[in-house]
Amino acid sequence: MEKTSPKRTAKTKSAKGEQARNNLKQAALKVLERVGYHKMRISDVTAEAGVATGLFYHYFSDLKALTIEVLSDFVANSQNLAAIEKDVPKGDWYARIYAHNIFVVKTYAAKPGVMRSLFQLADTDPEFARMLKASFIDQLNWLVSVMPRLFPEAAMTEHQALMVVYTLASSGEVVLRDYFIDKDPLLTAEALSVEEIAELLTVIFYRGLFLQNPAVEKLRYAKHVVNMQRTQAL
Repeated sequence: MEKTSPKRTAKTKSAKGEQARNNLKQAALKVLERVGYHKMRISDVTAEAGVATGLFYHYFSDLKALTIEVLSDFVANSQNLAAIEKDVPKGDWYARIYAHNIFVVKTYAAKPGVMRSLFQLADTDPEFARMLKASFIDQLNWLVSVMPRLFPEAAMTEHQALMVVYTLASSGEVVLRDYFIDKDPLLTAEALSVEEIAELLTVIFYRGLFLQNPAVEKLRYAKHVVNMQRTQAL
């Protein structure tokens, strides 16, 4: 019988170990979506992965370490600027802002439990909270970096530009959290599509940034918003 070389055996074990580790991470993502961070147990993860509970500690020190890694990967995967803007026509700022909004809205709609878990973990782990906040700011830097060229007469500092963009974007994050995670009955009284929500957020953001309406032919759900112009004193 031909013997397996030590080098080949090591590679095989390493590949199997990496696969087992990834299986546990994927299982954790499913459990987080289902029950959230506070209710997740190691036995839930191993049962989802179809492995013995004792195998968990071969790859992760504890449940929090696993959760931080899984959610950090999830956040990192949401920062692919090239993928988000790949179909955006050059110079079309409405389309560009919409591309970012539709990506975020789809994420909330598809994974509300995971998004809830992000905030739950951030509430209990200051370091993760700082990472999450930094990630949110990084997602805004594509716009912050071009603000001086968009509005040269404003002569804004980089920090002032960040504050403007952060203020506009934060209001949208609150809406998404209330709509998809908390399922506020007032907001969800009518079931809006992800496209309708993304369009509304984009119109409000666009108006706040450029102090004008986007082209009405680009709109469906939010057409009424472009008619929100004050005509008389109240």
